[in-house]
Amino acid sequence: MAFLSSDSKKLVAKKQQGFGALSGFAAGVFVCMLSGCAMKDFSIEKAVPDKATITGSVASAQQVDPKSSSDQTTIRNIVSALNFTQWGSKPLPWSNPETGSQGTITAIAEKKDDTGLCREFQTSRESFDGVMLYKGETCMQNGGQWALKSFAPM
Repeated sequence: MAFLSSDSKKLVAKKQQGFGALSGFAAGVFVCMLSGCAMKDFSIEKAVPDKATITGSVASAQQVDPKSSSDQTTIRNIVSALNFTQWGSKPLPWSNPETGSQGTITAIAEKKDDTGLCREFQTSRESFDGVMLYKGETCMQNGGQWALKSFAPM
């Protein structure tokens, strides 16, 4: 290119510049045409979810027996199993690992009348929803089973 004049060099540079722009335009058109090929025969009706891969699956929840997991049942079982001759009126701690609650039974009074044997009690209950004091009563049924007659906040 050393033998070309400066005007000729400018003309060659403009042609090369035009060719570069033209080749870039042609490449863009070619890419657009290829993307149309990729979309061939695509319709929303043919789109189906891939059932081969399962992500985030969780086992169904198992039903929990509310009687066995309740704090009331835990407290009833402790109060009914207590041996009064050895207890000595000391505070009696309890906890329920199923619910994460805990507390202290602070008073228990046993009474026997014509309906049977009953035990009245006072307890605290500490759980995720706060600390509360409760008063309750459990009584022995005919078959020797204890039933909770009352359990309410004080």
